[in-house]
Amino acid sequence: MELGALLIPLLIVISGAIALAGNAVGRGIGRRRLSLFGLRPRTTAQIITVFTGILITVTTLVAVLALSREARVALFRLNEVLSETRRLENEIKAQEDRLRQLALGDIAYLNNQEVVRDVIDGRAAPATVRQRLDVLVERGEEIARDAGIVADASGNTFILVPPNLTWDAVVSLITQREADTVVRLVASQNTLRGEALPVYVQLFDNRLIYRRGAVLASGRVDGTAAREAIVASLFRLADDAARAARGKVLSPPFTIVTTPPNAVVGIEDSQRAVSRLQTLRRTVPVRVVATEDVRTVGPLSVRFVVVDR
Repeated sequence: MELGALLIPLLIVISGAIALAGNAVGRGIGRRRLSLFGLRPRTTAQIITVFTGILITVTTLVAVLALSREARVALFRLNEVLSETRRLENEIKAQEDRLRQLALGDIAYLNNQEVVRDVIDGRAAPATVRQRLDVLVERGEEIARDAGIVADASGNTFILVPPNLTWDAVVSLITQREADTVVRLVASQNTLRGEALPVYVQLFDNRLIYRRGAVLASGRVDGTAAREAIVASLFRLADDAARAARGKVLSPPFTIVTTPPNAVVGIEDSQRAVSRLQTLRRTVPVRVVATEDVRTVGPLSVRFVVVDR
């Protein structure tokens, strides 16, 4: 049940009781011609009546304020509440305008889209690491400006996320790893052209993922099929290798960071594999192997090995 449904009848009863008591006191004073502080009896009765009205108002306010938080806010913090309401309305309007612009497709960067990357040796002196990081940031800012990003009022093209992160802290994190470190700047939200770009920093050890010749995927391909079908089967195996490397080898530069890497296959190698399968004219195993050592930063270079024995 709402508080007002109980409070209003209660206040009516209390106010009536106070008014009745005040009236009785006033009449008693009038009949007996009593006096307060040497005042005339009629004046004394008028004072009692005024006091009764004040008491009714005070009792009503005390009861409402004691029982209703909303009433306390409305009475003592109304300006603050109105100011906060206007601020929220302005934020909502700005967000609606932003969503309208996003719907129109005026986007420079998508959420989790890579801006720039590089490999920095964490074993180098901090000054050297800072220099390499500065070069990376400058290159990223140039790329971002070409995409429509602009500096904010403070002159910052990139806004580091979280807000307490600094480039000096990033340098410290890199040097603590004491290894070749992939440094990747990534957009932290959908960002429109004409805005500064919020970015977060990803750090990975650039470690060896696959050695040259490692088998990344395998399957059987029908050499009697049409050439287009053979090509499609081979590239499905390449896609299997890419999916298996997801989370180990980085996605291609400037793409969404959660996408799998691309399996890079040479044109001549794929043509040789197709020709070999067409010559054998039977279903044989095909392996997808690394053409060179593959590290975290990529690329994922592979070739097809047709097993005809």
